[in-house]
Amino acid sequence: MATSTLINYLETSLVTGLGTSVSVGNETMDRSQVETFIAKETLLVGDWVAFDYAATNAGDVTLGVFKADGNSSPVRTPFGVVLGSAETSGLLTAGKKVKVCISGVCNALVGDNAGAGNAIGTLLQITNTAGQTDVASAASAQPVCGILAETVGAGAGATQKRVVVIKQF
Repeated sequence: MATSTLINYLETSLVTGLGTSVSVGNETMDRSQVETFIAKETLLVGDWVAFDYAATNAGDVTLGVFKADGNSSPVRTPFGVVLGSAETSGLLTAGKKVKVCISGVCNALVGDNAGAGNAIGTLLQITNTAGQTDVASAASAQPVCGILAETVGAGAGATQKRVVVIKQF
């Protein structure tokens, strides 16, 4: 079932029927959109994922997800980030249901721009390392899939950082 991007409540606390104030946190204002898919391979939380573009049954193209990869054939263009398991077992192996952020803020695997680091606001696109993004290049045919919302330090290597996923699905 599709999630809604409407904001229904803008307060960070509420008053119960007994008159007690209760904190509801910032999640009530989170505009992120999360959908459930089937893992086609073992995934990790934070991996950027792509659809099964090579599926022979048209209905299966947007059912399963692989790690996004600019070096695969066909190229697996990213559309979202794995948040975790949608099942009680918690496994992210092939055949299991996974939650994917397809729009909004989440933590994702980001490279360190060949050791130079990335600043907040850096546009991201898929690399040739499965599941990872890095600084976007005008020379690349891959679309921008996200925006970095947290600095990646020089020499940090690939790390989980806060990003804004650009809606593409």
